[in-house]
Amino acid sequence: MADFRRWLTVLAVIAVMAFAASAQVGIATGSAGGPLSCNASAAGTPTLRPEGFTELVGDILITCTGGGTLTIGQAIPTTNIVVYTTPAVPITSRFLSSNGASEAVLIIDEAGTTELTGATGNFGPRAPQVPCTYAQQQNLGGSLCPAFVGVDTSGLYQVAVAGTTGAAATTNAANVYQGKLGDFGSVGNAVAFYNVPILPPATGGVQRVYHITNIRIPVPSYFSPTAVIGAFISTSGNQSLPLAQTQLNIGVVGPFMKAGVTAPTTFQQCIPESVATSAKLVFTEGFATGFKTRVVPGGSANGTPGTNTNLLYAAEGTNTAPPIQNIPGGNYGGFSQDSESGFIFPGLSGTVGGTTYVAGLADYGTRLKAVFTNIPQGLTLYVSTTSATVSDENFVVGGTSLLPYAVLVASNSSDGTADGSPFKPIASTTKGDDGLGAIALSQNSNGVATAVWEVTNANSGATDVLTFSVYVSYAASAATTAHPYGLPITGLPLNAPVSNAALSYAPEPGGGSFTIGAAQGALPIPRFIISSVQSGPFVSITLCQTTLLYPFVTGAAGFDTGIAVANTSVDPFGTTPETGSCTLYGYGVTVAAAGNTASQPVVTGCDGISNPLPGTNCFPIVTAGQVGTVLASATLTNFQGYVIAVCNFQYAHGYAAVTDLGIRNLWSSYLALELNNAHGTPRIGVAGIEALIH
Repeated sequence: MADFRRWLTVLAVIAVMAFAASAQVGIATGSAGGPLSCNASAAGTPTLRPEGFTELVGDILITCTGGGTLTIGQAIPTTNIVVYTTPAVPITSRFLSSNGASEAVLIIDEAGTTELTGATGNFGPRAPQVPCTYAQQQNLGGSLCPAFVGVDTSGLYQVAVAGTTGAAATTNAANVYQGKLGDFGSVGNAVAFYNVPILPPATGGVQRVYHITNIRIPVPSYFSPTAVIGAFISTSGNQSLPLAQTQLNIGVVGPFMKAGVTAPTTFQQCIPESVATSAKLVFTEGFATGFKTRVVPGGSANGTPGTNTNLLYAAEGTNTAPPIQNIPGGNYGGFSQDSESGFIFPGLSGTVGGTTYVAGLADYGTRLKAVFTNIPQGLTLYVSTTSATVSDENFVVGGTSLLPYAVLVASNSSDGTADGSPFKPIASTTKGDDGLGAIALSQNSNGVATAVWEVTNANSGATDVLTFSVYVSYAASAATTAHPYGLPITGLPLNAPVSNAALSYAPEPGGGSFTIGAAQGALPIPRFIISSVQSGPFVSITLCQTTLLYPFVTGAAGFDTGIAVANTSVDPFGTTPETGSCTLYGYGVTVAAAGNTASQPVVTGCDGISNPLPGTNCFPIVTAGQVGTVLASATLTNFQGYVIAVCNFQYAHGYAAVTDLGIRNLWSSYLALELNNAHGTPRIGVAGIEALIH
């Protein structure tokens, strides 16, 4: 495992180095660059989550050198570039229109990186990012994106301009081409870029870079951990690219996320609790970049303009801040691997299902979900509104702190088919006993409730662990029966299912209405599958009991024993009244004419059987302030030995009388021994008195 993690770290370093190198377009030497030559390479090999349907694969770079000088003013030859996934898996990049135009883009010469090398003026890396939509590429109801040969202000570089005369002769041509899904590949495993201008660099020392990004794939059902995802590049058109390398590795599948529930605190039914910690939910990412924020943090920390506040909190279509993830291959201060979003380009957007989506922008950061089932009646369930308290005094939610952090969000906006509503952390309404903010969950009629948290801070250099608290509140109960894992549920058998919390990424098909198929515009990004059940009980509330020992009981050979249990939970000191029954466990022998035989009879409490006959087939229910009795001759016939009575209420006290039949010659009595008495937390002001009288 350690070797595998070191390998993942090396891959991340390689990715960062490749991103930095990709922004160079070279310095013209004035010499001829030789014949046109192109090479495809992977800018990085990111680790992908095996649960994810929309995992971003590594960017692809096509770097060309050489070629002949073209005539100034002539139309630039074009080519069609198609990227196939290998093995063939459907590409799940978002559709921005019904015709298959997607968020996948091809960027020419790293436009928008503001590199100081290369063409001068508003060309090459310094050029503003200008879109060429799929409709324009195919001349659907408009015109092809114009691209003609021009020169930069230095006169050393041939550049693509928007026209041959006037202002168009000094304006850069479109340099961000939109990818089309669905035209190639047997399972929709290809993205195509049409009529991309191929302007040979011509001059020695100069490169032309075609940067392909925002390709997403589904990992579940196609790959298992350690599998490698590949890509195949093909070109066609009036100018084909002589690619020396067409097969690339663009991703590797990492380990699964691990999640679990700590052993719940054992509470007592007769002791009330208020927002008391019941259990902890623990989510551990499978690898160092498994938990991601929606966008990378902004500000001076990574040299990008603005902050991420609006992008982090805004709904799709309402973002007002300048995008901070608009640099091709940007490292963003080391946060590039921590984001669910890719290359964010507002120049390409589309409205699907009533929601406007921006190319590259994910709907939200990684979300973690807990589904609570079999919530006992009479119990209020709470969760913490944040992960465990952070210790950094300068910590800012969504900022550049490397402390992993997540906040509670509305489940109806996290498990639906689209983002559709602003990211808005749910404010706490109370505090748990561990100091974290908390809020009560609303359960449905089946005793099910859901909580969803969104990651706002992550650390790509470590395996992040996020822990959330589960709390319970309930009133003391005096019921006659109890669920072994919680408070009484009317009509529920004692062997009912455990109160359970199932943990997973969110959204997933079981909670949302989306399918697990190929790309669709309105489906959420990111989205996941539940690969395996990761769950555990979140509450344990035991019945309050008293255990009594009757050292000698006989109902054989002309003798009998009267067994009495007093329920003293009514007193002048404010003790909470309780009601319940006792189960008698006999350990001894059966006395018979043919000889004694081993015997362990059980007399069930009348609160645990469906056809109770008190004093005959069960021990009677004892209400507070009353005494329940049975005769051994009726319930433990021919038995002789000792009896342990487990009573489903506190403050039980026992008495036994042994006599001959008819009480003619023998009478002996004793008090039962209390083996344990689960008082729980003594009540203030009466603890000493209770200790004396009970």
